[in-house]
Amino acid sequence: MPLAAFLTAPGTIELRQRDPLTPKAHEVVIAVEHAGVCGTDLALFSGNYTVPLPLVCGHEFAGTVTLTGEGVNKTWRGKRVTAEINNTCIACNHPSPCAACRKGMPHHCQRRTVTGIISHHGAFAEEVIVPVGTLHEVPEMVDPLVATLTEPLAAALQTFVMTPYEKGETVVVLGPGRLGILIVFVAALKGLNVIAVSRSETKRQRALQFGASEAWKPEEAEIRIQEATEGLGADIVVEATGTPDGIYQALKLVRPRGTVSLKTTCGQTGGGVDWTRLVVNEVCIQGSRCGPFEPALNILAEHQDRLRPLITSVLPLNETQTALETATHEDKVVLRMQ
Repeated sequence: MPLAAFLTAPGTIELRQRDPLTPKAHEVVIAVEHAGVCGTDLALFSGNYTVPLPLVCGHEFAGTVTLTGEGVNKTWRGKRVTAEINNTCIACNHPSPCAACRKGMPHHCQRRTVTGIISHHGAFAEEVIVPVGTLHEVPEMVDPLVATLTEPLAAALQTFVMTPYEKGETVVVLGPGRLGILIVFVAALKGLNVIAVSRSETKRQRALQFGASEAWKPEEAEIRIQEATEGLGADIVVEATGTPDGIYQALKLVRPRGTVSLKTTCGQTGGGVDWTRLVVNEVCIQGSRCGPFEPALNILAEHQDRLRPLITSVLPLNETQTALETATHEDKVVLRMQ
């Protein structure tokens, strides 16, 4: 009987056996090899992000397809894959797609479930079931452990899909943590001048190693960025602090007609925003969430040796409770199924 780690209440994980999964039409079963812990998992674990429980969390994963449902090409069997998290009309081959899917916005599908988050059990388990339309084959040269970074790397890329940029522009990344460090890396690859802001000396130093030209404490950031931009402010400020308060500092750092890109999904709402400043400076506020997997896999294939050190711990499935507790103060924890 395969095992799964169920979140049964905030702060409580129960390891349970369950019947082997059986795919329905247009679904596959994946034997999970590794699954990463992210900030959304921690928000679910803490109870800050409330969803119906029990739930098997986990959406950053890689594994091998073992079973295919009706309507799925059997050549998927035996392939090492990762999967997008949004289970949409398009991914599920729904005969009558919703309005969002018809408009080419499947990530905002009105019927979607979200693997490991909303109404769909995730990958903190020996098996997970997903629609075939979410699958992406992992290149043979990519380590399956490193492949767990595909989803957050795609989310980092989406920052710059949603926000137009020009090479040489200044981008500030607030919170170079699990996701923020990947945003630093991607921004540097794209030829942007990256400045990281963090209270942590360790994270500031790591940001410099992953492409930031400068890294400052929050209390230093405003004056330093003003100096670096002739008093104007950053072209783009990416808020990835994992807290609802990051937007306040972002608005202080962005230039007039610049963009604040919001990446935090901590499940909490912030308080008041300086709307006058936002309006007077004509600042664009841009959210971005899930991103393109194929470019992310291409980056992993080229840079996996550089990105592998971002994974700081690998723990077995039966230590999921410990893994989630550890991840509250550690950078990137990954669960190993076998």
